[in-house]
Amino acid sequence: MPVMPGSRSAFGIGKETTPGTPVAATYFPPFTKFDPVDKPELLIDEGYRGSMTSQYGAVLGPAVSELEFEGPGFLDALGALLNNVLGDYAVGAAVSGVFPHTFGLLNSGNGQPPSHTFIDSQQLTATVGARVYPGAAISELTLSGNAEGLFEVSGKATAYPSAAAGAAMTNTPTSEKIIPAWRSTMSIAGAATPNMSEWSVSLERELAVTHTADGTQGPYVIGRGPLKVSGKLTLVALDESPLITGLLTNQQPALVITVDSGGVAANVRSLALTMTKAAYSEAPQKRDTLLGYDVAFEAMANSTDAASSGGLSPIKAVLNNAVTTYA
Repeated sequence: MPVMPGSRSAFGIGKETTPGTPVAATYFPPFTKFDPVDKPELLIDEGYRGSMTSQYGAVLGPAVSELEFEGPGFLDALGALLNNVLGDYAVGAAVSGVFPHTFGLLNSGNGQPPSHTFIDSQQLTATVGARVYPGAAISELTLSGNAEGLFEVSGKATAYPSAAAGAAMTNTPTSEKIIPAWRSTMSIAGAATPNMSEWSVSLERELAVTHTADGTQGPYVIGRGPLKVSGKLTLVALDESPLITGLLTNQQPALVITVDSGGVAANVRSLALTMTKAAYSEAPQKRDTLLGYDVAFEAMANSTDAASSGGLSPIKAVLNNAVTTYA
């Protein structure tokens, strides 16, 4: 009996023009985990029929699909993920072929970021070897780094029910390089923080999956609600500042976390996450070989981190790479 090894898998992401209408892939992130689940609701007939049982029939009700993904943080496909969860996007003039992309919270119009098609090229689907998950809206995107590992990305999304792809995915593996997390740098209140050993920033978006009686099993709309940003910092203790000047006095210092590949000129690749008001929610002391702190924070909305659509935002992301546009 033939089988299909998981190593034959490849993944794609494409920005949609119409939410829920599949498009071809533009970026090909090499995820180490991609777990799609189709979730049609099973509607049960439990009408009494004089028998000692309770379930007499079943039909399929409304359906969605849910996705979980994770892998190394490649700085080309990352722009598509940031655009999906934040929605306000602008690109600046290139320097040596490197474009600065700014992502912020969309606060104009209906406040809805673009949707994307996720493609799972698992070689199982008849003829085309791939399934599409259209209309995907990210509900959680986490960026993280551990000084002993890689810069990594993980997330969750909700999409319309999957379907066989219209054609086989043309797999174009990324030419970008993985980035070791030791290249991460951070500043707190404008001061360099070289004692950070681990960090994570999570962007969480409420989703309103709305079904209507429109003759379609999939949702009428997957709406985005408010954005929340939180994170965690692991610090080697140099003094009591995480506790005294961070937590107990609620100073809400500015946090800027930067990931940089170390390239120059045309090879510049970097990501800067700015959270101008980071309120510490806890700062427990760790008593390992070296004393340390695990600092949890919540990013507060402010005008400094707002993008071109105005309003207030808890975060702004600036990505530098060779991609011309994510629009």
